[in-house]
Amino acid sequence: MIEEGYLDTADPFSRMVADLLVAHGVREVVCSPGSRNAPLLLAVASRDELRKHVVVDERSAAFAALGMAMVSGEPVALVCTSGTALLDYAPAVAEAYYQGVPLIVISADRPPQWIDQDDSQTIRQPGALAGFVKKTVDIPVAGREPGREMEWYVDRLVNDAMLTALSPQRGPVHINVRLAAPLGAVTVRQSGSPRVIEMLQGDFSLDTQAIKGLAEEAAGKKILIVAGFMPPSQKLNRAINSLIEIPGVAVFAELLSNLHIPGAFMALDATLSNITEEEKEELRPDIVISIGGALVSRMLKEFLRTYPPKEHWSVGFSDPLPDCFMCMTRRIKADAAGFMSHFSGRLRHIYKTEPERAGDLRKVYTAAHLCACLNGVNRIKILIEKLSWWSDTIAFAYIMLLLPKKTNLFLSNGTPVRYAQLFGIDIPHAVFCNRGVSGIDGCTSTAIGGSAIYKDGPTLLVTGDMSFSYDVGALQLEMASPLMRIIVINNSGGGIFRFIPSTSELPEQVRERYFCAPPNMDIEKVAEAFGWGYWLADNPGILGETLKAFLSEEGGRRILEVRTPASDSTEMLHEVLQR
Repeated sequence: MIEEGYLDTADPFSRMVADLLVAHGVREVVCSPGSRNAPLLLAVASRDELRKHVVVDERSAAFAALGMAMVSGEPVALVCTSGTALLDYAPAVAEAYYQGVPLIVISADRPPQWIDQDDSQTIRQPGALAGFVKKTVDIPVAGREPGREMEWYVDRLVNDAMLTALSPQRGPVHINVRLAAPLGAVTVRQSGSPRVIEMLQGDFSLDTQAIKGLAEEAAGKKILIVAGFMPPSQKLNRAINSLIEIPGVAVFAELLSNLHIPGAFMALDATLSNITEEEKEELRPDIVISIGGALVSRMLKEFLRTYPPKEHWSVGFSDPLPDCFMCMTRRIKADAAGFMSHFSGRLRHIYKTEPERAGDLRKVYTAAHLCACLNGVNRIKILIEKLSWWSDTIAFAYIMLLLPKKTNLFLSNGTPVRYAQLFGIDIPHAVFCNRGVSGIDGCTSTAIGGSAIYKDGPTLLVTGDMSFSYDVGALQLEMASPLMRIIVINNSGGGIFRFIPSTSELPEQVRERYFCAPPNMDIEKVAEAFGWGYWLADNPGILGETLKAFLSEEGGRRILEVRTPASDSTEMLHEVLQR
């Protein structure tokens, strides 16, 4: 048996990779078993600074690592063997790329002379993830005596990859390590460490004069802040809350923006489905300032494309350039929190020293925006009370309104992420969803990975039966917190396909079989098989009575199946959004 912290791999480059992970602040490593990656696993195992999680399924492992990195805000490493194991990382790595999450992908590989020679588990690994990583480095096979120059070369490659992952434009990187036999050779752990290249960074805000000029340009105009998905940030919260107190400034923020602002400003679809064309024209801003990632709300995107502002300023480090509203006029590469904080201060100074520039037009705009948001939320509440038949909408209303404030909420793609921001609630502790690529694969693994990091309250995943069935193997992950909770909305398959225009009008038999595709999974037996507690609610009375106990911090991991009728759920959503 190999003792952690005593015996180490005999492969010097694997030792160097592990030491540089530690030096660059990596603390969590998700490992998948294999033979080719034995030197890497031995190196990781012998370093007590790294917390190790063993996950057999590489696809699930990568999503779990993604969840850890999303919640912690820190880099998380992955270690896999050679061959298709690396390709199983691809969905989660693509998600990390579009969310700007620093996953450190470390793959073992055969020596180059054995690629394409019918040797087992060999594929062309360098560049296999090229479209979804910020950098790929290929570490050569270590000789018996690598030599100072070769050690310098490998040290430089690994440092370069780590600095790229942790740069202001964060994202995943791929370190491919060539390994030759003997793979299991060990040596006594030696003192010393490789060279570490540091990177000095500022707050990446614009200089004072630049922000002063932008504030001068914006003063007296109607400004709409649009916020997509982002990690939580107290500094950005303070800045946005300061900005929206200024007359003439309004905000549309998605739940995934993690902004703690009045919930009505997050009820985008409820608001935009409740106003006339004339009111939309009234709400047309002069300037849109966008922050964060891709939007969930199709209605907001259509509103800004149909009623475009005169100017659109995009703030952040997204690359390539995202011109989602088709009217961008200015790209501001700066930290959003720092920019918004200084911009708010300058705008306040202008209106304080030049009150004549604070005209009635701005005050009317702010009031109209707030009124539209509140009316939209109130209409949803009235409709829910009036159309009180059992449906997805009612189920989500109960869930969202009864969430404990300390909850870390994960949402699967499809209908859950859309339902969740209908009701204009103040967000719980934080909200996450794989919206970088918006796939349904890996939602459960991502949430469970997040639960391994978050210790201050429950982690709740709200998912659909189709998404749940796609990633059911994640239930075996040992890293799942005892406070992990999963709510499965069982509406007989992909409910979104009964609603969206591209599929809702198809013949029912075709739509249900080829698109909605009910998984017909016995969720109770699945929960039992993996050792999770099982709860059931199939009407609003039971759901209301059950949720408080289900979401409490007592007991272990558990799953609540919420059974809702398919057709009634679609009909109510049409009513709510006036479709």
